[in-house]
Amino acid sequence: MPTSRRSFLATSTLAGATWLLADWGRVRPALAHAAWAMAQRPAPPFRVLTPAEAAELAAVAERIMPTTDTPGAREAGVIYFIDQALATFDKAQLPDVKRRIAELRRRAARRNPGATSFAGLAPADQDAILVEMEKGDFFQGMRFATMVGMFADPRYGGNRDAVGWKLLGFDHQPTYAPPFGHYDAEAAGGR
Repeated sequence: MPTSRRSFLATSTLAGATWLLADWGRVRPALAHAAWAMAQRPAPPFRVLTPAEAAELAAVAERIMPTTDTPGAREAGVIYFIDQALATFDKAQLPDVKRRIAELRRRAARRNPGATSFAGLAPADQDAILVEMEKGDFFQGMRFATMVGMFADPRYGGNRDAVGWKLLGFDHQPTYAPPFGHYDAEAAGGR
């Protein structure tokens, strides 16, 4: 029987969490580095999202990958990866994402009368809304974008200062050895 994406992600997440707990000595320095990195620079401007829209999506990402004793979506700058994706390779999704942001705001107002944003809700209320949306395409897409933004190559807008890689203990040192990789070295400007 084929494995569903949901069960694969659940199993992968559990394995990753187990590994992280077993390797706590390297996790704590990653969190300290993430906090230091966040304090070193002002936030860059968004390309296609307004600051209010970005706050809503960042709140979703931060509930998917929260900051605890380890860096989360906020420290990794996941929202900047999402903005970059919506400005480039995933721009066809931008109108749908904007509709989903409006839906998040409506759900927030229904859950807490007077609320005007999902980001302004208490974490428990945010979680309750996300549980309602968990099986839908929007949540699945946000979970995928959050994981990619957390652990992908930082040049794509997320994984700020490689905090995701540091969290995993991954040291990115590409090697360009013939016969494989020489063309990558040339493209990267090295030899």
